[in-house]
Formats: sequence, C-alpha cells, structure tokens
Amino acid sequence: MSASHRTARTLTRPRLAVAAATVALAAVACSSGGGHSTGASNTSSSKPSTHATATTATATTASAPVPHSAPTGKGAFLGPVRQVPVDGIRIGYRQFGSGPNLVMVMGDTGTMSDWTVDLLSRLGRHYHVTIFDNRGVGYTTDDTSVPDTIPLMADDTVGLIKALGLRHPALLGWSMGGEIGLTVAALHPGAISALVSSGGDLGGSEAMNTPAAVAKELNSPKTTGPQLMNLLFPADATAARAAYIEQLGLIPPEKVGDETLLRQYQAGQAYESFEGTWDKLPDSTIPMLITNGSLDRITPPGNASIITHRAKHAKRVMFPDAGHAMLVQDAGRFVSLVTRFTKASGVE
Repeated sequence: MSASHRTARTLTRPRLAVAAATVALAAVACSSGGGHSTGASNTSSSKPSTHATATTATATTASAPVPHSAPTGKGAFLGPVRQVPVDGIRIGYRQFGSGPNLVMVMGDTGTMSDWTVDLLSRLGRHYHVTIFDNRGVGYTTDDTSVPDTIPLMADDTVGLIKALGLRHPALLGWSMGGEIGLTVAALHPGAISALVSSGGDLGGSEAMNTPAAVAKELNSPKTTGPQLMNLLFPADATAARAAYIEQLGLIPPEKVGDETLLRQYQAGQAYESFEGTWDKLPDSTIPMLITNGSLDRITPPGNASIITHRAKHAKRVMFPDAGHAMLVQDAGRFVSLVTRFTKASGVE
C-alpha cells in the first residue's frame, strides 16, 4: 500500500492507551489487588545460555525498590518496580519467574500495569520475565530534548537488556511493542535470541494501517470505554473482555502524561515513513514468531503476512477468533505457542 493511501494509524493509539488506563483506574478501585500509582517525571556468532533466575539477572546499577510499587493479592509475584539508568533516562522495570530470559515490550503509551496478571503468571512459570515502561511512561523518565521514535525505543530496549546483564533474551512485543521488537531484530540482531511480535507492522510504505472508520471511532471523544474494548475484542468475546478489565485492576496503575501521549503519537507518525526496519529485516537471522488476531480491527491482519514474507526466519500464526488483544484473549494457547517456539529456537 502506498504511503499516500495510508490511514494515519498512529493517531488512534494514544486514544486507545488512555482508554485502557481509565479502565484500569476504575477496576483497581474495586479490586483486592490494587496499590498506589506513581508517575515518573520527565528529564532531560554463538548464543550464550539465556537461563536466569529472579536473583541472577539483577543489575548492580539498579535502585532500591520504588516505594508502594509492589502489587498485593494475585499480582504479588510481580514484586516491586526498580529503576536502572539507560542512555540518559531511568527505565522502570519488574522481574519475576525463573527460566530463560524473556523481555516484554508494551505498546503505545501502555504501561506495565496494562499487561494482565493471568498472562504474566503463565509466562513466569516458563521464563525469567522482565517487563518495563517505555520512555516517558509510568516509572520511566524521558529526555524531551530528543524526538521520540520507534528506533530510539528499540535502542532503549537494547540498553535495558545490557544494563540488566541479560544475555541474548527472547523478546516479546505487543502492538507498537511488536514494532519495537521488529526494529530490534532488524537493527540490533545480536542483542536477542528470538522475537515474538503480536499485532505489529514493519512501518514505512509497505505497512497496512488502521481502517479509517476504526481510526475515527478510536479518536472520537464520544467513544466510551466499552466501545473501545469492543475494538480490542471481537463482539462475541464478552467473557474475555470482562476478564481483561478485571485483570487490569490487579496491578497498581501508572500515569501517562499528555506530553508523552503527544511524543509517542509523533513516534508512530515517524514510523510511517521510516524504512529502516523494512530494509534491514531480511538480513536478520533471528527466529521470529509473528502472531495476529484474524479479527484484529486495529492492526490489519495482513501485516503478519507482510512481515513473514520479508523476514527469512519468521513463522506466522493467526488466531482465527481473536482481535488485537489475542494474546490475552487466548492466553493459554498463546503462552503454549511461545514456549514451543522459544524451545525450538534454542532459547535456554
């Protein structure tokens, strides 16, 4: 699809993230697992073993736990947030579980609290998991003197991996997080051992963007939270949608400021004309699992085919009855798929 005929996908994403955060704040009030919210201020060859435990991959440069950041109840296994300096900012992260290292990258203006406890607990049974906030989001600071871009957030991700001493972890990204992951695989292939991308695209002139009608609904101030959840989940997935909303209340919510909303919107816009991920991906030897919901209304499912045709070592798996939130809608199948993929890819 030519750039001149593309819908501005990136316009939709901050609206979605704000809605998800609103749902989380509402849910946490009636949840037994809620906690205090904290927002970060803006400031200027061969593969070694990836096996780690929750105690062996802690960075010596990390700070003490952030006060009041540890979830209670069902989310208690996540532990507190810590922060580590990376290229002029401080990245907030959590680590839990045991096994091969897995780093998870959240989507546009999403926070660590937007992952569900169900998905994280399932992954923690198989991996030593690191989740973190992208720059300017939640517990991670920002340097507003430089433009925010997908390649910059890919650099941040690689910087975090190095700062925490993680040796060639597997990387899992959702939505814009998938695009950050694809950019890591294309521009920093030596940093990771495998990639799982869900609901992302390659940017540039080849990507398929959000349909105009969906973009309009996502951006309308009249669109309600339930309507936005309908865009994440298919119409008949009412139980999955309700479970997602309930799960969001189990991790202490985080703040996302208006400046970060704007900066990540601009990052998404810039990605529409960035050809670096598309250009370099064929050179990457990283095993890739590309997933998408066949009913995804936000990231057209055709992007999964575009990615797998472009990458030399990519496998595509579609979830036929799922939408953009397929990895939480069908968490059991998704985690089983991921574990089989990483094992087959030699991640250990």
